[in-house]
Amino acid sequence: MGYVKDLHERQFAQGWRFSELYICPNCIGDEVLRSQVADRGDVSNECSFCSGQLAAEFDFFMELFVEGVHEDFADANEEGIYYEGREGGYQAWPQWDTYELIDEYWDVLTGPGVLDAVKQLVEDRVWVRKNYGWPSRDEALTWGWERFCEAVQHETRYVFWLVPDSDETSAEYTGEVPASRILEEVGKLISRYDLLRELPPGSALWRARAHGPEAYFYSARQLGTAPREDANQSNRMSPAGISMFYGSDDAETAIAETAARTNQPCITVGRFKTDVACIVIDFTNLPSVPSVFDARARGDRPPLMFLHQFVNQLKKPARDRWEQLDYVPTQILTEYFLKVFLNGEAVTGLLYPSAQTGRASAVMDVDHQHCVSEDEIAKPSDSLRLFLEADSATTSWSCSSGSLRLG
Repeated sequence: MGYVKDLHERQFAQGWRFSELYICPNCIGDEVLRSQVADRGDVSNECSFCSGQLAAEFDFFMELFVEGVHEDFADANEEGIYYEGREGGYQAWPQWDTYELIDEYWDVLTGPGVLDAVKQLVEDRVWVRKNYGWPSRDEALTWGWERFCEAVQHETRYVFWLVPDSDETSAEYTGEVPASRILEEVGKLISRYDLLRELPPGSALWRARAHGPEAYFYSARQLGTAPREDANQSNRMSPAGISMFYGSDDAETAIAETAARTNQPCITVGRFKTDVACIVIDFTNLPSVPSVFDARARGDRPPLMFLHQFVNQLKKPARDRWEQLDYVPTQILTEYFLKVFLNGEAVTGLLYPSAQTGRASAVMDVDHQHCVSEDEIAKPSDSLRLFLEADSATTSWSCSSGSLRLG
């Protein structure tokens, strides 16, 4: 009786029952769990679900699986959720019973019958989000960015930093991120995940410019950053009046980005190169979001979930006729990272995914005078220059019809 009682107590404490089943890696959809089961598996064990080899005890798998589930969800009782029978039970939303919750992991429990087996073994209870009532870190960062966008687009743009933020004080108790601190928080994530990247001398960036059939722009000054007097159009990362160099990793992306914003029939594209090493923030190569079942890396899951969502927002196309408004948040973000982040000394540009091709585009803090020809490189300069590679300029025709042809 002592053993049986002890067994029941252990099962109750862990929230799932033991079994005599086995599972193989082929029945698991998550890479981390699959790898752990493979390491534990033995060729003498047969999978209870697909009859495969190299199976491990299902109890071993269940312990890892339930631990991962508890990273995001918890028993409503343990979260202190108020229960009122006359009002339908636990007063929290959303909530799940065990069957509903396990269904959320259909892409993890992929083997035949595995999903049902887990449902039968996990104790029946009402589940809610872990730390119910408090935002998760990714939610807090996302809400902070959304609030920032709302504020600078519709409330106060030019004196945003001087306006007291009522959320500052309450954030200490709610876990939220005030709009006034979101850029600082993104900066911390850039440092944490080592998104600063050095572009060595000779790094190439393709730049395109639209024009009519009678004009050709083959010189560095013509094809490079627009002079201040011509910077009369708002761009994704810079407002009207502030000239910056926009380029891409490849000619096709440079052309596609330019073609999306012009009715001109021609586009000339050329390859510029850096003359010295420079530092950029690289949003194009984020670390992948770790599995919730990876005990060593699951702490990075919420901030990386936010970063991936954040970058998707950066590349989101502006709405027709709303560019001036939709680009305000990214314009402020760019100015912050070029002028304020790391004391405004380290960062020369940003790399981000193109809204047109998904490949890398760049905005560089390089003005018109620092876009030069190759024969000007020998002249001394106190800052980064971009030189146009000789004979790289080529014209694309019929861009307004969407049919791009280099010629």
